[in-house]
Amino acid sequence: MEIEIQTGAELNLLLKALVDEIVKANSYYRLVSGLENAVPDYEWEFRQAGVFWHLTQNALKDACLISLCRIYDQNSETLNLFNLLHTIKGNLHLFSEPHFRERFKNNAFVDSLAQDKRTPEIDELESDMESVSCRNQTVKKLMIWRGNIIAHSNANVALGKNKILDDKPLLEAEIKQLLEHSLKMFNKYSSLYRNSIQSDALFILGQDDYKNLLLRLKRRDQANPKLTS
Repeated sequence: MEIEIQTGAELNLLLKALVDEIVKANSYYRLVSGLENAVPDYEWEFRQAGVFWHLTQNALKDACLISLCRIYDQNSETLNLFNLLHTIKGNLHLFSEPHFRERFKNNAFVDSLAQDKRTPEIDELESDMESVSCRNQTVKKLMIWRGNIIAHSNANVALGKNKILDDKPLLEAEIKQLLEHSLKMFNKYSSLYRNSIQSDALFILGQDDYKNLLLRLKRRDQANPKLTS
């Protein structure tokens, strides 16, 4: 569903809000993956607070999935990838050269930047909209999980009377695929409109801080062998 906007500034606000959610989802995923990969090297350190690390990793997984559901939500009244692309389709004039020049009038390179074609092709835009809708079977599967366990708890699933989640498992590879696709879609249209992209290497500053914590714990244990005996 197209989100009603009046100005390019409002479209920019939608882009910023959506990329914030994409950054969060990817950062949660990277953090929980990093912690899981660190277990073999820090097995002792993880065992000293097993419940804490278990709950932390589960919370990060939940946070990642919640953000991912917001990104691919199919509700007509929310900000999500599908509605954003629908809004872009209804406001293609904002991608025109005059509008671009106005946005970048203080940029010394505006003349060369404006030479690039920046208005999305309708056919490609509609194909991208389909890829972030439930016509994409992976997105459809995510929405099934959203409705039955992530956002709501289906009583019949809890009672074992509904096997819909067993029939449609949400695989790790599919979560990663959805995360990557959301960033790809955002960057395509952010590049056209704002001449900027969100690098997949520049998410939340300090997201690897847990490595310093684990390293300090290991050094402490190595300096005090009695702690590990």
